[in-house]
Amino acid sequence: MFSPILKNNKPTESFDMVEITQSFKIEVEAIDADHRRLVEIINEITDAIDDGRAEECVALVPNFVEFSQQHFEREEALLTKHAYPLAEKHRQHHVGLTDKMKTIQALSERAAHSQPAADALRKELVFILMDDVINEDLAFKSFLVKAEAEGGAG
Repeated sequence: MFSPILKNNKPTESFDMVEITQSFKIEVEAIDADHRRLVEIINEITDAIDDGRAEECVALVPNFVEFSQQHFEREEALLTKHAYPLAEKHRQHHVGLTDKMKTIQALSERAAHSQPAADALRKELVFILMDDVINEDLAFKSFLVKAEAEGGAG
């Protein structure tokens, strides 16, 4: 599960803002590894915000955007390889998330000088990850696990 540990919109103690529990793993290592890396980048960004280093978001957010795009491409290729019947719908979902990346980049540019922008950036990052994994990726989990176990296209 994604477990944002928040108090007054800020992480408590030294916990990571986001983590993935077992029930939200896709059980395909390439995808799970991507999700772990996305979580790491989000936590780097939120740590910078919470530690008063929001100016670093301008450099960190492009890493998130670039890695997200790479992840989307890997995921779509895997779904296509296994002839997932809703692959195009999933690709369209990624297009929508890609559009949200522009908002994230704009927020990163304002975060150092605007606490509302920093707070919105934090929320948008978590939303994108949750929307991708919980709302969409879990829908193909059983299909993909079975297809990978069988070792060929569906």
